[in-house]
Amino acid sequence: MTQNRESSQAANGTMSDHFPDDARLIELAGTAAFERGRAYHAAGRVALSLVAEAALAGEAHGTETYRLRLAHDGSDWLWDCDCPAAADGAFCKHLVAAVLTARDEAEDGDGTAAPKKKPASASVRKGELLAFLHAQPAARLAGWLHALAQEDGNVEKRLLLYHAAEQPEALKAALAKLLNAGGFLDYRRAIDYARRLGAAIELLQDMLSRDPDECRVLCEYALGRLFKVYGNSDDSAGAIGGVMEALAELYAQACAATQPCKGLAKTLHALQGKDGWGVLSLAGYWKALGAQGQAEYGRLVVAEFEKLPAPKAGEHFGEGFEVCRRTEELARCAGDFELLQRVLRRDLSQAYQYFRVLESLREFGRAREALAWAETAVKRFPDDGRLRALLSECLAEAGMNDEALEQAWLRFHRHPGDDEWDALKRMAGKTWPHWRQRALDDVAAYERGHATVRIDLLLHDGDVAAATSLAHDHAVMPQVLHVLAQRLRRSDPATAGAFYLRLARQQAEKLGYANEYPRLVAYLKDASKLLPATQWQPFLATVRAQHARKTKLMGLLAQAGL
Repeated sequence: MTQNRESSQAANGTMSDHFPDDARLIELAGTAAFERGRAYHAAGRVALSLVAEAALAGEAHGTETYRLRLAHDGSDWLWDCDCPAAADGAFCKHLVAAVLTARDEAEDGDGTAAPKKKPASASVRKGELLAFLHAQPAARLAGWLHALAQEDGNVEKRLLLYHAAEQPEALKAALAKLLNAGGFLDYRRAIDYARRLGAAIELLQDMLSRDPDECRVLCEYALGRLFKVYGNSDDSAGAIGGVMEALAELYAQACAATQPCKGLAKTLHALQGKDGWGVLSLAGYWKALGAQGQAEYGRLVVAEFEKLPAPKAGEHFGEGFEVCRRTEELARCAGDFELLQRVLRRDLSQAYQYFRVLESLREFGRAREALAWAETAVKRFPDDGRLRALLSECLAEAGMNDEALEQAWLRFHRHPGDDEWDALKRMAGKTWPHWRQRALDDVAAYERGHATVRIDLLLHDGDVAAATSLAHDHAVMPQVLHVLAQRLRRSDPATAGAFYLRLARQQAEKLGYANEYPRLVAYLKDASKLLPATQWQPFLATVRAQHARKTKLMGLLAQAGL
């Protein structure tokens, strides 16, 4: 289970209060993932197997099923989800949807949680309002809803959608009204528009189990309309994008639930022509196409690809970009190596394009071709580190270890960095001590007063002592010196304090704008914790004297106790 970086205490109150509120979810996941999670929640895509105090577990259902869990250990939120987006510990849309679902279930639970206290001026709780509405006669509720629909067009659209749920043609007409954006959608209107579509996703989800064929048809219609709306909106929050993803997953499920159909090929191909965002990935529909549909889809895509004009020099996202992307997807789904090579080699004006061809050759086990291609690529783009790295790997795989080591060395020599250092170390094996010294000497030969690169490499290699020795005798970029000072805080506080004071002096020399003040104060604060007062107070006095009229700086120093 992944642990987030910030502490967060679970609040007292109802069980729903033990889960993050909307503001905290946005803080954890970001606005875009939060809005996508809302769409997932609205579509009922999460099934929870556990909802306990400050803990949940369950599954999120889309084109694939992802297991997820979240818990509070008393100080921090811990979470985990199987989806790719959460692979690096991110708080994904599935977790957002799970929290929203858990909060709903907690509020609508068995009443074991203590009632939530609100000020007298607060609005009536959701549960109390629902109980009040249940107590009203049907005729009175109908009157209220009708009045609301007359006042608010969005309420009317949603009610018409519910009314048409059992009638496919009427439902399509209601969907048309709901999907009508009425022109350009700015940031806030885009979010509101996406929220309204949650009702449509719910109804289509229900229809999936009853009539997957009709669900597929309506999803096709909705996606076609939504692609146009998305292209005429400011979806910075990712809200409409989240709805498009949910709708595309629902469409894939509907296609998978019906008999393979040759006609799906033309429909899918036409929809993809409107989809400039890659929402309709072919992999999600490949099996649903069936053998005949796959053949027909392939014919359409290849014909489109063959009509493309020759690429223009330096053109990366021209008219052929989407066609090439679809053709590459087709080649990978069909396992067509020759077609894949035609697509990838269509334009070889950039190093990255050679790199992709090389990756594909290795992916398909064409080791000899990959080695020959890597040698050609490096000759054409000798400064590209990615190509030279793959050439080194190809040589090593071919048993040509000396040649592989030489390429690793040339890569480091041209671009001395952490990745290049690690590759050289891996290729050098037992001879690493010799190559390590050679690498450091090579970097030193190109230094112009600063030993920053060498110190950075030494820190990466875990040699803090050598890095410290260099920093004493050479200039160092502030960010690297700061890292070194942090590494020394426990083992050598006096040296760390001296480096913090050095950083403070460097910062004071270029003190100009107010946004630079906090860094100076932070360096001084760190130095004051590690050094005797006699070493840092004279410099502090100088700063106060020289910048006495900078009231904001003086205030920050006072707040820091300096």
